[in-house]
Amino acid sequence: TADATPLFVMVLGELQRWGVEHQRIEELMPNADRALAWIDEYGDRDGDGFVEYKQMTEHGLANQGWKDSWDGINFADGRLAEAPIALCEVQGYVYAAFTARAHFASENGDHDAAGYWSERGKRLKRAFNQAFWLPDKGWYAVGLDRDKRPIDALTSNIGHCLWTGIIDADKAGTVVRHLMSPAMFGGWGIRTLASTMAAYNPMSYHNGSVWPHDNALLATGLMRYGYVAEAQQVAIAMLGTASHFGGRLPELFCGFD
Repeated sequence: TADATPLFVMVLGELQRWGVEHQRIEELMPNADRALAWIDEYGDRDGDGFVEYKQMTEHGLANQGWKDSWDGINFADGRLAEAPIALCEVQGYVYAAFTARAHFASENGDHDAAGYWSERGKRLKRAFNQAFWLPDKGWYAVGLDRDKRPIDALTSNIGHCLWTGIIDADKAGTVVRHLMSPAMFGGWGIRTLASTMAAYNPMSYHNGSVWPHDNALLATGLMRYGYVAEAQQVAIAMLGTASHFGGRLPELFCGFD
């Protein structure tokens, strides 16, 4: 997977923010730094500043983000994207990892390191908002394909970018409107893929189904940017869905209205 490594550093930052004992954090800092080194040495395959993935054997997963099904990353017209692929949410996780590392350094009084990682985060955010934003559509590409073309399908992945804070504030409103539109929100939760996309299938694994873990992150992202009513709408949808499963949400369910 291309995302677990930056997520490790991001989660470590969250643990610190929630008050985990400082010594516990310090014990894991070498691991965090190795994770950050992986981002530069192996994650960013071509040095363009974005983390990409590509299947290296015939038996590996074709897609190595959380939507890891073979047909999970596609264009609006249904064409499958070809690797190496740089996913939008993975760049968000990397941004959050850089931000967390800057905070660790600041807490330890290492202002040079804090400045370095803070600048890395700012630089990535600028590049992301330039390369992934689709002004004619009003949402972010789910990724960049092997030719650096934006993969233009409307997906729930962009909500993870709200969660990490990599989205420019002036673009958040239109992203939220698309996430909460009838094409994405069917009443039970936000779909993985909009019903207006060619590959949409409400009974698929990643092309129109609804995932509770996905919606939890989307609700958190909505809250981060101040969209409280929309976050409540998603949370209430999840609770309503749970009532039909004996209070226990499944991994995913069909995205019917």
